[in-house]
Amino acid sequence: MFARGYFPGRSGQIFLIPREGDVITDRDPLYAFMHGSPWDYDVHIPLLLHGTPFVKAGTYNTPAVQQDLARTLAAIMGATAPPTMTGRVLSEAIETGARPRVVVLLVLDAMRADYFDTYAKEMPTITRLKREGAWFSNTRINYLPTLTSVGHATIGTGADPRFHGLAANNLYNRVTGKPQPAYAGLDPRELMALTLADVWNLETDGQAIIVGQGGAIRAAAGLVGRGACLVNGRTVIAASYNASNAGWETNPQCYRLPEYLNAINGKTYWTEAGGTWMGHDVANPNAFRASSLFQRFEGDALLAVANHEAFGADEITDLLMVNMKGPDYVAHAYGPDAAETREEMVELDRQVTRLLDALGKKAGPNGLLVAITADHGMPREPAAGRRHYIDDIAKRIEERFDPAEKKLVAYYGDAANNQVYLDLRRLGALKLSLSDIAAMLAREPYLTAVFTEDDVRAAQARLGPR
Repeated sequence: MFARGYFPGRSGQIFLIPREGDVITDRDPLYAFMHGSPWDYDVHIPLLLHGTPFVKAGTYNTPAVQQDLARTLAAIMGATAPPTMTGRVLSEAIETGARPRVVVLLVLDAMRADYFDTYAKEMPTITRLKREGAWFSNTRINYLPTLTSVGHATIGTGADPRFHGLAANNLYNRVTGKPQPAYAGLDPRELMALTLADVWNLETDGQAIIVGQGGAIRAAAGLVGRGACLVNGRTVIAASYNASNAGWETNPQCYRLPEYLNAINGKTYWTEAGGTWMGHDVANPNAFRASSLFQRFEGDALLAVANHEAFGADEITDLLMVNMKGPDYVAHAYGPDAAETREEMVELDRQVTRLLDALGKKAGPNGLLVAITADHGMPREPAAGRRHYIDDIAKRIEERFDPAEKKLVAYYGDAANNQVYLDLRRLGALKLSLSDIAAMLAREPYLTAVFTEDDVRAAQARLGPR
Protein backbone atom coordinates (compact mmCIF):
# COMPACT_ATOMS: atom_id res chain seq x y z
CA MET A 1 0.00 0.00 0.00
CA PHE A 2 2.83 2.41 0.78
CA ALA A 3 4.47 1.43 -2.52
CA ARG A 4 1.36 2.54 -4.45
CA GLY A 5 1.48 5.81 -2.55
CA TYR A 6 5.20 6.50 -2.81
CA PHE A 7 6.47 9.38 -4.94
CA PRO A 8 10.21 10.25 -4.99
CA GLY A 9 11.09 13.56 -3.36
CA ARG A 10 7.66 13.92 -1.81
CA SER A 11 7.33 10.89 0.45
CA GLY A 12 9.14 10.54 3.74
CA GLN A 13 11.96 8.25 4.87
CA ILE A 14 10.22 6.29 7.64
CA PHE A 15 6.70 4.86 7.17
CA LEU A 16 4.56 3.89 10.16
CA ILE A 17 1.65 1.47 10.54
CA PRO A 18 -0.18 2.05 13.82
CA ARG A 19 -1.54 -0.99 15.60
CA GLU A 20 -5.21 -1.57 14.76
CA GLY A 21 -7.26 0.46 17.22
CA ASP A 22 -4.43 2.86 18.09
CA VAL A 23 -4.61 6.47 16.91
CA ILE A 24 -1.58 8.62 16.12
CA THR A 25 -2.51 12.30 16.05
CA ASP A 26 -1.42 15.75 17.22
CA ARG A 27 -2.49 17.80 20.22
CA ASP A 28 -4.92 20.12 18.48
CA PRO A 29 -8.34 19.28 20.01
CA LEU A 30 -9.93 19.75 16.59
CA TYR A 31 -7.93 16.68 15.47
CA ALA A 32 -8.48 14.29 18.38
CA PHE A 33 -9.36 11.57 15.84
CA MET A 34 -6.99 10.85 12.94
CA HIS A 35 -7.15 8.65 9.85
CA GLY A 36 -4.24 7.53 7.67
CA SER A 37 -3.98 3.81 8.50
CA PRO A 38 -4.59 0.61 6.46
CA TRP A 39 -7.32 -0.64 8.82
CA ASP A 40 -10.92 -1.05 7.70
CA TYR A 41 -12.17 2.00 9.60
CA ASP A 42 -9.89 4.12 7.38
CA VAL A 43 -10.01 2.23 4.06
CA HIS A 44 -13.57 0.83 3.74
CA ILE A 45 -15.41 3.58 1.89
CA PRO A 46 -18.68 4.01 -0.04
CA LEU A 47 -18.94 3.89 -3.81
CA LEU A 48 -22.35 4.58 -5.28
CA LEU A 49 -23.63 5.33 -8.78
CA HIS A 50 -27.18 6.56 -9.38
CA GLY A 51 -29.04 7.64 -12.47
CA THR A 52 -31.40 6.21 -15.07
CA PRO A 53 -30.65 5.02 -17.77
CA PHE A 54 -26.91 4.96 -17.04
CA VAL A 55 -26.74 2.61 -14.06
CA LYS A 56 -27.89 -0.94 -13.34
CA ALA A 57 -29.27 -0.87 -9.81
CA GLY A 58 -28.10 -3.45 -7.30
CA THR A 59 -25.53 -4.30 -4.66
CA TYR A 60 -22.21 -5.42 -6.10
CA ASN A 61 -19.77 -7.37 -3.96
CA THR A 62 -16.95 -7.39 -6.49
CA PRO A 63 -13.89 -5.53 -5.17
CA ALA A 64 -13.63 -1.87 -6.20
CA VAL A 65 -11.12 0.90 -5.53
CA GLN A 66 -11.15 4.69 -5.83
CA GLN A 67 -9.23 4.48 -9.12
CA ASP A 68 -12.19 2.72 -10.76
CA LEU A 69 -14.51 5.71 -10.50
CA ALA A 70 -12.87 8.12 -12.97
CA ARG A 71 -12.47 5.40 -15.56
CA THR A 72 -16.13 4.39 -15.14
CA LEU A 73 -17.39 7.95 -15.45
CA ALA A 74 -15.19 8.42 -18.52
CA ALA A 75 -16.79 5.36 -20.12
CA ILE A 76 -20.30 6.66 -19.44
CA MET A 77 -19.49 10.17 -20.71
CA GLY A 78 -17.57 9.00 -23.77
CA ALA A 79 -14.30 10.55 -22.59
CA THR A 80 -10.93 9.06 -23.41
CA ALA A 81 -9.26 7.32 -20.48
CA PRO A 82 -5.60 8.45 -20.34
CA PRO A 83 -2.96 5.74 -19.90
CA THR A 84 -2.21 6.90 -16.35
CA MET A 85 -5.57 5.58 -15.13
CA THR A 86 -4.98 2.40 -13.17
CA GLY A 87 -8.59 1.57 -12.35
CA ARG A 88 -11.10 -0.52 -14.28
CA VAL A 89 -14.51 0.27 -15.73
CA LEU A 90 -17.22 -0.97 -13.37
CA SER A 91 -18.93 -2.44 -16.40
CA GLU A 92 -21.16 -4.77 -14.38
CA ALA A 93 -23.12 -1.75 -13.15
CA ILE A 94 -23.39 0.54 -16.17
CA GLU A 95 -25.60 0.68 -19.25
CA THR A 96 -24.06 1.66 -22.56
CA GLY A 97 -25.37 4.12 -25.10
CA ALA A 98 -26.97 7.05 -23.32
CA ARG A 99 -24.89 9.97 -22.06
CA PRO A 100 -25.85 12.20 -19.15
CA ARG A 101 -26.27 15.93 -19.49
CA VAL A 102 -24.80 16.48 -16.03
CA VAL A 103 -22.42 14.36 -13.95
CA VAL A 104 -22.04 15.27 -10.29
CA LEU A 105 -19.32 13.60 -8.24
CA LEU A 106 -19.74 13.99 -4.49
CA VAL A 107 -16.73 13.07 -2.37
CA LEU A 108 -18.06 12.95 1.18
CA ASP A 109 -14.91 13.57 3.16
CA ALA A 110 -14.10 10.91 5.82
CA MET A 111 -17.40 9.13 5.10
CA ARG A 112 -16.99 5.61 6.42
CA ALA A 113 -18.95 2.99 4.48
CA ASP A 114 -20.77 1.93 7.65
CA TYR A 115 -22.19 5.45 8.05
CA PHE A 116 -24.67 4.44 5.35
CA ASP A 117 -26.14 1.98 7.86
CA THR A 118 -25.44 3.78 11.12
CA TYR A 119 -26.98 7.05 9.93
CA ALA A 120 -29.49 5.73 7.39
CA LYS A 121 -32.43 7.42 9.13
CA GLU A 122 -30.57 10.72 9.34
CA MET A 123 -29.82 10.59 5.59
CA PRO A 124 -33.08 9.79 3.74
CA THR A 125 -31.93 11.11 0.38
CA ILE A 126 -28.53 9.43 0.43
CA THR A 127 -30.19 6.22 1.67
CA ARG A 128 -32.63 6.36 -1.25
CA LEU A 129 -29.78 6.84 -3.71
CA LYS A 130 -28.09 3.75 -2.28
CA ARG A 131 -31.31 1.73 -2.53
CA GLU A 132 -32.05 2.81 -6.10
CA GLY A 133 -28.50 2.87 -7.42
CA ALA A 134 -25.44 0.67 -7.85
CA TRP A 135 -23.77 0.15 -4.47
CA PHE A 136 -20.29 -1.34 -4.36
CA SER A 137 -20.15 -2.83 -0.89
CA ASN A 138 -16.54 -4.02 -1.12
CA THR A 139 -14.81 -0.75 -1.96
CA ARG A 140 -11.51 -0.22 -0.22
CA ILE A 141 -8.50 2.05 -0.56
CA ASN A 142 -5.44 0.13 -1.76
CA TYR A 143 -2.64 2.64 -0.96
CA LEU A 144 -1.23 4.57 1.97
CA PRO A 145 -1.53 7.07 3.50
CA THR A 146 -5.32 7.41 3.57
CA LEU A 147 -5.86 11.16 3.61
CA THR A 148 -7.51 14.06 1.78
CA SER A 149 -5.03 15.28 -0.84
CA VAL A 150 -4.01 11.78 -1.88
CA GLY A 151 -7.57 10.48 -1.93
CA HIS A 152 -9.05 13.28 -4.00
CA ALA A 153 -6.23 13.16 -6.53
CA THR A 154 -6.69 9.39 -6.81
CA ILE A 155 -10.43 9.78 -7.34
CA GLY A 156 -9.99 12.66 -9.79
CA THR A 157 -7.25 11.09 -11.90
CA GLY A 158 -8.14 7.41 -11.59
CA ALA A 159 -4.41 6.86 -11.02
CA ASP A 160 -2.33 5.47 -8.18
CA PRO A 161 -0.55 8.14 -6.12
CA ARG A 162 2.76 6.81 -7.46
CA PHE A 163 1.65 8.23 -10.82
CA HIS A 164 -0.36 11.35 -9.94
CA GLY A 165 2.26 12.59 -7.49
CA LEU A 166 0.26 13.55 -4.39
CA ALA A 167 1.89 11.71 -1.52
CA ALA A 168 0.99 13.72 1.58
CA ASN A 169 -1.16 16.59 2.83
CA ASN A 170 2.05 18.27 3.95
CA LEU A 171 5.53 17.25 2.87
CA TYR A 172 9.02 18.42 3.73
CA ASN A 173 10.86 20.48 1.12
CA ARG A 174 14.57 19.76 1.56
CA VAL A 175 15.54 22.73 -0.63
CA THR A 176 13.66 25.34 1.41
CA GLY A 177 14.08 23.46 4.67
CA LYS A 178 10.38 23.96 5.43
CA PRO A 179 7.15 21.97 5.37
CA GLN A 180 5.05 22.49 2.24
CA PRO A 181 1.30 21.92 1.92
CA ALA A 182 -0.24 20.14 -1.02
CA TYR A 183 -0.83 22.61 -3.87
CA ALA A 184 1.22 25.33 -2.18
CA GLY A 185 0.06 28.75 -3.31
CA LEU A 186 -3.11 27.15 -4.76
CA ASP A 187 -0.94 25.82 -7.60
CA PRO A 188 -2.41 22.61 -9.12
CA ARG A 189 0.64 21.86 -11.26
CA GLU A 190 1.85 19.53 -8.53
CA LEU A 191 -0.51 17.00 -10.15
CA MET A 192 1.50 14.70 -12.42
CA ALA A 193 -1.47 13.01 -14.13
CA LEU A 194 -4.56 14.26 -15.95
CA THR A 195 -7.82 14.31 -14.05
CA LEU A 196 -11.07 13.31 -15.69
CA ALA A 197 -11.95 17.00 -15.64
CA ASP A 198 -8.70 17.84 -17.45
CA VAL A 199 -9.44 15.26 -20.15
CA TRP A 200 -12.96 16.58 -20.63
CA ASN A 201 -11.73 20.17 -20.70
CA LEU A 202 -9.37 19.27 -23.56
CA GLU A 203 -11.76 17.02 -25.48
CA THR A 204 -14.60 19.57 -25.43
CA ASP A 205 -12.20 22.52 -25.91
CA GLY A 206 -13.71 24.16 -22.85
CA GLN A 207 -17.30 23.91 -24.04
CA ALA A 208 -18.33 21.71 -21.11
CA ILE A 209 -19.14 23.44 -17.84
CA ILE A 210 -16.58 22.11 -15.37
CA VAL A 211 -16.71 23.08 -11.70
CA GLY A 212 -14.60 21.92 -8.77
CA GLN A 213 -15.50 22.99 -5.26
CA GLY A 214 -14.26 21.89 -1.86
CA GLY A 215 -13.58 22.64 1.76
CA ALA A 216 -9.84 22.80 1.09
CA ILE A 217 -7.61 23.26 -1.97
CA ARG A 218 -6.04 19.86 -1.24
CA ALA A 219 -9.44 18.37 -2.05
CA ALA A 220 -10.74 20.59 -4.84
CA ALA A 221 -7.61 20.63 -7.02
CA GLY A 222 -7.34 16.85 -7.14
CA LEU A 223 -10.84 16.68 -8.59
CA VAL A 224 -10.99 19.63 -10.98
CA GLY A 225 -7.41 19.35 -12.24
CA ARG A 226 -5.35 22.16 -13.69
CA GLY A 227 -7.82 24.19 -15.72
CA ALA A 228 -6.07 26.83 -17.80
CA CYS A 229 -2.73 25.87 -16.20
CA LEU A 230 -2.78 22.82 -18.46
CA VAL A 231 -1.42 23.21 -21.99
CA ASN A 232 -4.46 23.89 -24.20
CA GLY A 233 -6.71 23.85 -21.17
CA ARG A 234 -9.48 26.41 -20.79
CA THR A 235 -10.40 28.21 -17.59
CA VAL A 236 -12.79 26.25 -15.40
CA ILE A 237 -14.54 27.19 -12.17
CA ALA A 238 -12.80 26.20 -8.95
CA ALA A 239 -13.38 27.35 -5.39
CA SER A 240 -11.92 26.21 -2.09
CA TYR A 241 -12.45 27.36 1.47
CA ASN A 242 -10.13 30.07 2.73
CA ALA A 243 -9.34 29.27 6.36
CA SER A 244 -8.05 32.81 6.93
CA ASN A 245 -11.18 34.78 6.09
CA ALA A 246 -13.90 32.07 5.95
CA GLY A 247 -14.65 32.85 2.31
CA TRP A 248 -13.85 31.24 -1.04
CA GLU A 249 -10.60 31.48 -2.95
CA THR A 250 -9.01 30.31 -6.19
CA ASN A 251 -5.91 30.58 -8.35
CA PRO A 252 -6.88 33.08 -11.08
CA GLN A 253 -4.13 31.83 -13.39
CA CYS A 254 -5.87 28.47 -13.68
CA TYR A 255 -9.47 28.97 -12.62
CA ARG A 256 -12.36 31.37 -12.36
CA LEU A 257 -14.04 32.25 -9.06
CA PRO A 258 -17.62 33.43 -9.71
CA GLU A 259 -18.46 36.77 -8.19
CA TYR A 260 -21.62 35.41 -6.57
CA LEU A 261 -19.53 33.17 -4.28
CA ASN A 262 -17.88 36.21 -2.70
CA ALA A 263 -21.18 36.97 -0.99
CA ILE A 264 -21.12 33.64 0.88
CA ASN A 265 -18.89 33.86 3.95
CA GLY A 266 -18.69 31.63 7.00
CA LYS A 267 -18.79 34.51 9.45
CA THR A 268 -22.43 35.08 8.57
CA TYR A 269 -23.30 31.56 9.68
CA TRP A 270 -21.51 31.51 13.01
CA THR A 271 -22.70 35.05 13.81
CA GLU A 272 -26.33 34.09 13.18
CA ALA A 273 -25.81 31.08 15.50
CA GLY A 274 -24.43 33.30 18.27
CA GLY A 275 -20.91 31.98 17.78
CA THR A 276 -21.68 28.52 19.14
CA TRP A 277 -22.87 25.16 17.85
CA MET A 278 -23.94 22.31 20.14
CA GLY A 279 -22.14 24.05 22.99
CA HIS A 280 -18.88 24.54 21.08
CA ASP A 281 -17.27 27.87 20.25
CA VAL A 282 -17.18 28.07 16.45
CA ALA A 283 -16.67 31.81 16.03
CA ASN A 284 -13.49 31.62 13.96
CA PRO A 285 -12.67 30.22 10.51
CA ASN A 286 -10.99 27.05 11.84
CA ALA A 287 -13.43 26.02 14.56
CA PHE A 288 -16.37 26.84 12.28
CA ARG A 289 -15.38 23.96 10.02
CA ALA A 290 -16.05 21.41 12.78
CA SER A 291 -19.79 22.17 12.80
CA SER A 292 -22.81 21.43 10.64
CA LEU A 293 -22.98 25.19 10.06
CA PHE A 294 -19.99 24.68 7.77
CA GLN A 295 -21.95 22.04 5.84
CA ARG A 296 -24.76 24.53 5.31
CA PHE A 297 -22.20 27.10 4.15
CA GLU A 298 -20.80 24.59 1.65
CA GLY A 299 -24.31 23.66 0.55
CA ASP A 300 -25.37 27.26 -0.03
CA ALA A 301 -22.30 27.82 -2.19
CA LEU A 302 -23.00 24.68 -4.20
CA LEU A 303 -26.61 25.67 -4.71
CA ALA A 304 -25.48 29.08 -5.93
CA VAL A 305 -23.24 27.39 -8.49
CA ALA A 306 -26.03 25.04 -9.57
CA ASN A 307 -28.47 27.92 -10.01
CA HIS A 308 -26.12 30.39 -11.73
CA GLU A 309 -24.32 28.11 -14.18
CA ALA A 310 -25.98 26.69 -17.30
CA PHE A 311 -25.71 23.02 -16.39
CA GLY A 312 -27.43 20.68 -18.84
CA ALA A 313 -28.16 23.36 -21.42
CA ASP A 314 -26.79 21.36 -24.36
CA GLU A 315 -25.74 17.87 -25.37
CA ILE A 316 -22.21 18.23 -23.98
CA THR A 317 -21.96 16.59 -20.57
CA ASP A 318 -21.20 19.06 -17.77
CA LEU A 319 -19.14 18.12 -14.71
CA LEU A 320 -19.56 19.21 -11.09
CA MET A 321 -16.81 17.75 -8.90
CA VAL A 322 -17.47 18.34 -5.21
CA ASN A 323 -15.67 17.77 -1.94
CA MET A 324 -18.08 18.01 1.00
CA LYS A 325 -15.65 18.54 3.84
CA GLY A 326 -18.03 18.74 6.78
CA PRO A 327 -18.03 15.06 7.82
CA ASP A 328 -14.23 15.12 8.06
CA TYR A 329 -13.84 18.17 10.24
CA VAL A 330 -16.64 17.15 12.61
CA ALA A 331 -15.39 13.58 13.03
CA HIS A 332 -11.79 14.77 13.51
CA ALA A 333 -12.96 16.74 16.52
CA TYR A 334 -15.67 14.52 18.00
CA GLY A 335 -15.42 11.05 16.46
CA PRO A 336 -17.68 8.90 14.27
CA ASP A 337 -20.15 8.04 17.06
CA ALA A 338 -20.68 11.52 18.52
CA ALA A 339 -23.95 13.42 18.62
CA GLU A 340 -22.15 16.13 16.64
CA THR A 341 -21.47 13.68 13.82
CA ARG A 342 -25.11 12.60 13.81
CA GLU A 343 -26.16 16.22 13.43
CA GLU A 344 -23.60 16.64 10.65
CA MET A 345 -25.15 13.71 8.76
CA VAL A 346 -28.58 15.33 8.98
CA GLU A 347 -27.24 18.56 7.51
CA LEU A 348 -25.17 16.75 4.89
CA ASP A 349 -28.23 14.94 3.58
CA ARG A 350 -30.22 18.17 3.55
CA GLN A 351 -27.59 19.88 1.41
CA VAL A 352 -27.22 16.92 -0.96
CA THR A 353 -31.01 16.97 -1.42
CA ARG A 354 -31.03 20.66 -2.31
CA LEU A 355 -28.16 20.30 -4.75
CA LEU A 356 -29.52 17.26 -6.58
CA ASP A 357 -33.00 18.79 -6.82
CA ALA A 358 -31.55 21.86 -8.50
CA LEU A 359 -29.32 19.89 -10.87
CA GLY A 360 -32.11 17.44 -11.68
CA LYS A 361 -34.32 20.25 -12.90
CA LYS A 362 -31.56 21.51 -15.18
CA ALA A 363 -30.50 18.10 -16.47
CA GLY A 364 -34.08 17.08 -17.18
CA PRO A 365 -35.57 13.59 -17.04
CA ASN A 366 -32.93 10.88 -17.29
CA GLY A 367 -30.18 13.47 -17.59
CA LEU A 368 -28.39 13.38 -14.22
CA LEU A 369 -25.72 10.91 -13.15
CA VAL A 370 -24.65 10.98 -9.50
CA ALA A 371 -21.48 9.37 -8.13
CA ILE A 372 -20.75 9.27 -4.41
CA THR A 373 -17.60 8.09 -2.69
CA ALA A 374 -15.13 9.13 0.04
CA ASP A 375 -11.45 9.91 0.29
CA HIS A 376 -10.90 7.95 3.54
CA GLY A 377 -12.62 6.91 6.75
CA MET A 378 -12.06 7.70 10.43
CA PRO A 379 -11.26 5.65 13.57
CA ARG A 380 -13.50 5.46 16.59
CA GLU A 381 -12.48 6.50 20.11
CA PRO A 382 -9.45 4.39 21.06
CA ALA A 383 -9.19 2.52 24.34
CA ALA A 384 -7.43 4.25 27.22
CA GLY A 385 -3.74 4.71 26.55
CA ARG A 386 -4.04 4.06 22.82
CA ARG A 387 -3.97 7.64 21.56
CA HIS A 388 -0.39 8.67 20.69
CA TYR A 389 1.11 11.99 19.63
CA ILE A 390 3.51 12.80 16.84
CA ASP A 391 5.60 15.16 18.98
CA ASP A 392 6.25 12.34 21.45
CA ILE A 393 7.36 10.01 18.64
CA ALA A 394 9.68 12.65 17.17
CA LYS A 395 11.08 13.34 20.66
CA ARG A 396 11.86 9.65 21.19
CA ILE A 397 13.76 9.51 17.90
CA GLU A 398 15.81 12.57 18.81
CA GLU A 399 16.53 11.45 22.37
CA ARG A 400 17.71 8.05 21.16
CA PHE A 401 19.81 9.12 18.16
CA ASP A 402 20.53 12.87 18.33
CA PRO A 403 20.20 14.01 21.95
CA ALA A 404 22.74 16.82 21.65
CA GLU A 405 21.39 18.74 18.67
CA LYS A 406 17.97 17.22 18.00
CA LYS A 407 18.16 17.90 14.26
CA LEU A 408 17.59 14.43 12.88
CA VAL A 409 13.80 14.71 12.45
CA ALA A 410 13.31 17.33 9.76
CA TYR A 411 9.52 17.13 9.78
CA TYR A 412 6.85 15.05 11.44
CA GLY A 413 4.06 17.57 11.74
CA ASP A 414 1.23 15.82 9.90
CA ALA A 415 -0.08 12.77 11.74
CA ALA A 416 -2.24 11.45 8.88
CA ASN A 417 0.81 11.11 6.62
CA ASN A 418 2.22 8.32 8.82
CA GLN A 419 5.61 9.36 7.45
CA VAL A 420 8.66 10.82 9.18
CA TYR A 421 10.93 13.08 7.13
CA LEU A 422 14.56 12.87 8.24
CA ASP A 423 17.51 15.13 7.60
CA LEU A 424 19.56 12.71 5.50
CA ARG A 425 22.76 14.71 5.87
CA ARG A 426 22.38 14.66 9.63
CA LEU A 427 21.66 10.93 9.44
CA GLY A 428 24.95 10.43 7.61
CA ALA A 429 26.90 12.65 10.00
CA LEU A 430 25.64 10.52 12.88
CA LYS A 431 26.73 7.40 10.97
CA LEU A 432 23.20 6.03 11.11
CA SER A 433 21.01 4.25 8.58
CA LEU A 434 17.27 4.37 7.99
CA SER A 435 17.16 0.80 9.26
CA ASP A 436 18.49 1.97 12.63
CA ILE A 437 15.57 4.38 13.03
CA ALA A 438 13.04 1.81 11.83
CA ALA A 439 14.36 -0.89 14.18
CA MET A 440 14.02 1.43 17.17
CA LEU A 441 10.45 2.42 16.27
CA ALA A 442 9.45 -1.16 15.51
CA ARG A 443 9.86 -1.93 19.21
CA GLU A 444 7.08 0.52 20.08
CA PRO A 445 4.01 -1.53 21.09
CA TYR A 446 1.54 0.76 19.29
CA LEU A 447 3.15 0.19 15.88
CA THR A 448 2.37 -2.92 13.83
CA ALA A 449 5.10 -2.28 11.25
CA VAL A 450 7.74 0.27 10.33
CA PHE A 451 9.25 0.56 6.85
CA THR A 452 12.15 2.53 5.46
CA GLU A 453 12.15 4.43 2.20
CA ASP A 454 14.40 1.69 0.82
CA ASP A 455 11.78 -0.93 1.76
CA VAL A 456 9.04 1.02 0.02
CA ARG A 457 11.12 1.64 -3.11
CA ALA A 458 11.86 -2.07 -3.36
CA ALA A 459 8.18 -2.92 -2.97
CA GLN A 460 7.28 -0.37 -5.64
CA ALA A 461 9.75 -1.95 -8.06
CA ARG A 462 7.79 -5.20 -7.71
CA LEU A 463 4.47 -3.55 -8.60
CA GLY A 464 3.16 -3.89 -12.14
CA PRO A 465 1.63 -1.06 -14.14
CA ARG A 466 -1.71 -1.61 -12.43
